[in-house]
Amino acid sequence: MLGALRQAHIPLTALRQGAWRGNATLGHDPKNKTLGILGMGGIGRAMAHRARSFGLSIIYHNRSRLSPALENGAKYVSFNDLLAQSDILSLNLALNPKTKHIISAPQLSSCKPGVVIINTARGGLINEADLVAALESGHVSAVGLDVFEEEPKIHPGLIKNDRAFLLPHVGTMTVETQRDMELLVLKNLELSIDEGRLVTRIGEQKGLEWAKDDEGT
Repeated sequence: MLGALRQAHIPLTALRQGAWRGNATLGHDPKNKTLGILGMGGIGRAMAHRARSFGLSIIYHNRSRLSPALENGAKYVSFNDLLAQSDILSLNLALNPKTKHIISAPQLSSCKPGVVIINTARGGLINEADLVAALESGHVSAVGLDVFEEEPKIHPGLIKNDRAFLLPHVGTMTVETQRDMELLVLKNLELSIDEGRLVTRIGEQKGLEWAKDDEGT
């Protein structure tokens, strides 16, 4: 989000080419902007928690409204209002047949002119060709993407656009996060054997509860 707001790709590239800042333009601060979160699960709430530190107002849309405790001051709005009111739109939801291309040309046209789009969830949530068109027209001012529709292939319109801050799906590539993920796998194995359940269950794992028989299998 910060990289997209500051349009950091331009000076980062220029610096390595020996051109100092190059043709860097003025970016934007997050303070006093409205962050719209589409998908207010655990990751969406973690995004909201961090965003508050930068002075952002938080609105969200979810399949259902959260309890006030989980909202923690975030405002629940309709999907259409989320698009219309967000200065920054962050996608934090699962990819499934219902959410594939949930952000396409009609939704992008409903966004504020100059909106910043952030996707760290799944590339298939966005129609990349439509996103490129909106970026090139200026309706979308910048994007911050860690995921893509056809990884590792990336739409050439994103590659060539200086207002696209791109990372190659490296959100979990730290020693600490990888270790936590490995421990979570082990915990899931333990619970599946001992209790017939998973500590973390995603949509693709619905129905994966089972009972042990008399022999413990």
